Amino acid sequence: MTGSKAKQLNCQEALRKVFDFVDGALEGVSLVEMRTHLATCRHCFDRAEFERLLKARMARLKANPASGELRARVQSLIEGG
Repeated sequence: MTGSKAKQLNCQEALRKVFDFVDGALEGVSLVEMRTHLATCRHCFDRAEFERLLKARMARLKANPASGELRARVQSLIEGG
């Protein structure tokens, strides 16, 4: 199969794909390229891991919405009161 071989990503290319990787949106050759790069580049691995942990934390926060009292206090601060 021509054109299906994974290439070596550089950091700039990998960082452009990091959100798709964390979201599970990469498939096929793109996924292989990203996994290969992350296995050899500590900087990009750390960035992907940070984004993965941040996404997980944000998901937990959505599961526990702020109370009405807290929302009112924040709204008051935003409005300058």
